[in-house]
Amino acid sequence: ILARPLVSLAPEIAKLVAKGGRVILSGLLTHQEPQVRAAYAGQGLHLVQRRRLNGWSTLVYARQP
Repeated sequence: ILARPLVSLAPEIAKLVAKGGRVILSGLLTHQEPQVRAAYAGQGLHLVQRRRLNGWSTLVYARQP
């Protein structure tokens, strides 16, 4: 999925993550990562893992149990 839809859908996606649940945002271009991270920062989720490989990023967020 593209970064722009992930940013605009951040509130809806965050609402669907259960307590103790995780959401994986994958297939992001590394230069788009800050924009996506900013969108999820205030959604009650915290970043638990970030992976980068060959210009691509994966972000894993979790909601506290």
